[in-house]
Amino acid sequence: MKLLMTIMIAALAMGLLGCGGAGVDGRAPHIYDDAKQMVREAKAGIEQMDIEEFKVKMDSEDVFFLIDVRESDEYFEDTIPGAVNIPRGVLEFSIADAKFWDSEGFFAPEKTDEIIIFGYKVERGPLAAETLVKMGYTNVKDLYGGWVVWDQGPEALDVEEEVVEEGGCGG
Repeated sequence: MKLLMTIMIAALAMGLLGCGGAGVDGRAPHIYDDAKQMVREAKAGIEQMDIEEFKVKMDSEDVFFLIDVRESDEYFEDTIPGAVNIPRGVLEFSIADAKFWDSEGFFAPEKTDEIIIFGYKVERGPLAAETLVKMGYTNVKDLYGGWVVWDQGPEALDVEEEVVEEGGCGG
């Protein structure tokens, strides 16, 4: 009995130690210094769209999904016409949810559909776009400068200010 118990404890210990710090794919998870580093790295792996390109897109007959990843209270205060609100903290769960999209009056986007993401300024949008790319969406763009640039113009980004983002999941 003691031998069986010793073997079980040893197996459990090896199992726990074998996973020490490993990510889902067996590699150590990437550790960021701060949220700004996360945003910088996300921007490096996504496509961004400037406000002029976005205005041309809005005036075109092109079909695309426009997703506002700000919190609901921000969205209800004001948003870009045609945007659907999916706060960044629930994006992964709502993007392919047929019931959610039905309640919005749309079909869920296919993995190849064009999706344009925007947040308040320059933080949440890139993180949300990166998430969709990691989920296999292949035509995702972040509106550089987000809501602020739409509302106030590109010069709004020239003002150096600390923005405290709301929402979960690092952004």
